[in-house]
Parts: sequence; C-alpha cells; structure tokens
Amino acid sequence: MTGIGPVEPYNPDEADGPHEDTPTDQLWSKSSRATTRWAALPRTRRRLVHALIIAAAATGAVLTLRPAPATQAAPDLSPWPASVTTLHYRGRGPTPASYRFEVDVARGSPVTVHQVGAGLPDLGATTTPRLPLTVRAGTPRLITVRISVYKCAALPPALDLPHLDLLLSNRTAQQQQSFLFGGTYPHDLWTDLRATCFPNPASSAPTSAAEDTRHDLTRR
Repeated sequence: MTGIGPVEPYNPDEADGPHEDTPTDQLWSKSSRATTRWAALPRTRRRLVHALIIAAAATGAVLTLRPAPATQAAPDLSPWPASVTTLHYRGRGPTPASYRFEVDVARGSPVTVHQVGAGLPDLGATTTPRLPLTVRAGTPRLITVRISVYKCAALPPALDLPHLDLLLSNRTAQQQQSFLFGGTYPHDLWTDLRATCFPNPASSAPTSAAEDTRHDLTRR
C-alpha cells in the first residue's frame, strides 16, 4: 500500500498497547510520579512505613551517640611470693631454744607460710602460731621458731650463715625460699647447739650413746 501524507512519529511501544511503569522500591523522591504513588498507598501502610523510618533514624542516632567501649585493662597479677616476702630476726623467744622472726609482705596479694624448715637435715623446727599462717601486705606477723637437733655428731663445726626454708604461696604461685641470716641469729643458735650437744669444751662432739637421738635444745 502506498500513500501520501504527513510523516508522523513512530513509537514501537504503542503497538503493544499502553506502557506501565516498572515497579520500584524507592519511597522518597522529588518527582511528581513518586508523590502520586505515595499518596495512592493505603493509610495504614503509610503509617507503618513512617513508623519504620522514625525507628531506624532513632536507632542510628543512639548508635552514633553511644561512647566507644573502654579498653579492658589487663589483669593485675600479684608478684611471686618470694619476691615480696622478707624474714627479719627479732631476737630470742619466750622459751629457751626459741627464736622470733617477723614475716613482712611488701605488696600484692596475701602470702601464706605453709612450712618452716631449720635449714639442716639434722635440725627440726616447730612454729608458734601453727602453720599455715597468712600475712597481708603492710601487716607484718611475728612467728616463734623452736629449733631441735636430731643428731649432734652430724652438725657442722660452725654455723656461719644459718638459714630457714619457707614454703610460701599467694594467688600467683607457690615457692620454696631460703632466708640466710648473719649477725645475732647465728650466734644465738650456735650457742644453744653447743650447750646441748657439746657441753664439754674439750670435746667437739658428745660421746654418750644417746647422741643419735633427738635432742631438744631446751635441755641444758
């Protein structure tokens, strides 16, 4: 077919009928089409959407204003008991062959004294008060140690640096610590040992048959 007439614009979509807009999730826009679609929503749905928007905005504001979490400090571990515990000689005790010591803890958690040894295999030690004894930092405690001898012949010819062996513990560790003493304590201890084991100055060791039994230093 042929014909003559004015040329008219051609739109392929019009051949298939009226064209509908593609659905969209956009809620807010400045275009008149978006405004029209918002107005066409049911009132209940518009209220629901409005409430969700307000809730989201409030949540964002709270998250923005919330202060950053503080960095958790590292746990404050107490030092090892042997590094903060000292033992001071305070002189003779109230009974013969007894000696007073002050247990002092410099810092950290309390230290417990579980055992006290006389430092030599042929010497024994008992304490007052009875162990275990817990000592808090800054609060020294006095203990009285009574020394007894098991075998006089096994004693050394002299005691230059006698020591006490303490088993200590706190919440960090348990340790065995030896405390050496000079000055008055060696003199007092050796005086008592000689009076018990070597009463005759001419002999260096006792000659009685009971020398291998336990000797209490209180027997003079």
